[in-house]
Amino acid sequence: MATAMHTATGLAYDDEGTGVPVVLLHGLTFDRRSWRPIVDRLGGAMRSIAIDLPAHGASAGTPAPLDDIAAQVRELVRSLGVERPVVVGHSMMAGLACVYAAAHPTRGIVVIDSGPHIRPFAELVHQLEPALRGPGFAEVWPTFENSLGLERLPEPVRSLVCAGHHVDQEVVVGYWEMVLRSDPAEIQAWLDAEILPKLDVPCLAVFGRPVTDGERERFDRLPDVQLEEWAGDGHFVHLVEPDRFATRLQQFVDHCTAAG
Repeated sequence: MATAMHTATGLAYDDEGTGVPVVLLHGLTFDRRSWRPIVDRLGGAMRSIAIDLPAHGASAGTPAPLDDIAAQVRELVRSLGVERPVVVGHSMMAGLACVYAAAHPTRGIVVIDSGPHIRPFAELVHQLEPALRGPGFAEVWPTFENSLGLERLPEPVRSLVCAGHHVDQEVVVGYWEMVLRSDPAEIQAWLDAEILPKLDVPCLAVFGRPVTDGERERFDRLPDVQLEEWAGDGHFVHLVEPDRFATRLQQFVDHCTAAG
């Protein structure tokens, strides 16, 4: 394993294994350590590049629009000699994986418990905006924290994930700035018109809850999508069943390779 800091972007990362490169993007308020249970189970069968996103873990930087962060990730992976990775994103960073694939060469994308129907979430954060930006942040944050289902994680995975869990109001609001500054209908229209039509690579979507009608309708627009519901596993579906997810990821990477 090579653990390093990319000088140009200030992004910390782990790089290990060989074979097809897979870029692993953690969720908001967590860090790259959350991928360790999956990387260990892959056993070096693919090249795993787990990145601390800006203002998370050991990475420098500040929150930025997702297209800017995608460009930073692209700069990092190119410096490692990687041109067409499979990009895996959890939670909000499933959106980052999609933004990356819409703008940069990609072999495939995996989105974990986050779908392309963003309007309901946007409406919620708009409703809570005064508290999110002000002294009421600590009172409304449990609205989001309690939905994570961290209690479902088995030990020692839960302790590992929680060790990298850091909630900073400025970081959270900074990452949600685009949503907060945009009308929910307009940001949904942007996603539908500017991102989804450009996702022409295979997509695996794994949810720990029922997929909504709005999500399903949008996934159906993609040319090569595998949509799965792992009932009862919750938001950290990939870590509630890490053996199952690692196996599924390997199968999907093989599919991406066969698809060219």
